[in-house]
Amino acid sequence: MDGSLEQLYTQVGGLIDAHQEMLILGHKDADGDTLGCSLAFAEALRTMGKRVWVIIPPPVPQMYDWLPGYDQIVERPPADADPQLVLFFDAGNMERSGTAVRHIAAHATIVNIDHHLTNAMFGDLNLIDPKAAAVGEMVIDMLDSYGYEITPTIATNLYTAIMTDTGGFRHENTTAEALEHAARLARLGADPGQIASMVYKSRPLTTLKLNALSLAEMRVEADGRLVWSKVTRRMLKEAGAVMAESEGIIDNLNSIGGLDLAILFKEVNDRMTKISVRSRGAVDAAALTAEFGGGGHLRAAGAEIAEPMEKAVELVVAAAHAALESTAGSSEARRTQSR
Repeated sequence: MDGSLEQLYTQVGGLIDAHQEMLILGHKDADGDTLGCSLAFAEALRTMGKRVWVIIPPPVPQMYDWLPGYDQIVERPPADADPQLVLFFDAGNMERSGTAVRHIAAHATIVNIDHHLTNAMFGDLNLIDPKAAAVGEMVIDMLDSYGYEITPTIATNLYTAIMTDTGGFRHENTTAEALEHAARLARLGADPGQIASMVYKSRPLTTLKLNALSLAEMRVEADGRLVWSKVTRRMLKEAGAVMAESEGIIDNLNSIGGLDLAILFKEVNDRMTKISVRSRGAVDAAALTAEFGGGGHLRAAGAEIAEPMEKAVELVVAAAHAALESTAGSSEARRTQSR
């Protein structure tokens, strides 16, 4: 563990000891990492006698309703609560936690725990480890640092965090450390087969219908280096789905052989479009989304664009072509080496 991170973990431990009531915030469009970390850490704190409330901006994805502690997620703390310590997990900036931030008292201390290189450093304490495959790895280190027991239910949540953020241990961020952490969590009570089944093999029919509608709109450009598609409100209505069910579509786009860049556009409303970007070539996904106020990782990033869908498509696809052109030599060399 990095020495400076270890010192920060110690500081956070002191804050936990000093406070009885705490908020844990995840990000909107919640994924397995933000949910798994939030629920795992909340359980550990409650075991130590703390009053803890987990707030995840709605809608909370129902595909994760089997996670231990999911039923304890709330929209706000009780009226008589005064949590003076707030822990954010996996949020690149405060805006990623949406309206949940309104429940933070002005006098509260904010702890920002994340692994995105583009993190806005919005906390009073910022614990950022871009080398971590998932924030779940950081939570394991924190629990170990504080001497907290990793119970089977905590292990289940943290295994889910690591598994989902590595794409089922398929993405480039699947490090030896991530696999070692996952193996340890399995020994402590996480069931890898059951968790994989719940995440990847228990999706409703509406999700598959939405996938089909989106993939039918797929566009391939730049000699196969760029693939993009969209999810519109019309598609959601036709499939009977909600936007959270679009989570796996970008990975389907990213599975096409030979591509460098995959982009999924999601229509939020008439004036807002979200994008998810995946890179397998020389293009930096975080740098591309940063042009539109977003960020993330080298290989996976996103942004919210205050433009209608068609305008957002025009702007982002143009930027994607420019990025691909500027890295054409690097990508061709990569493909030649892989032959």
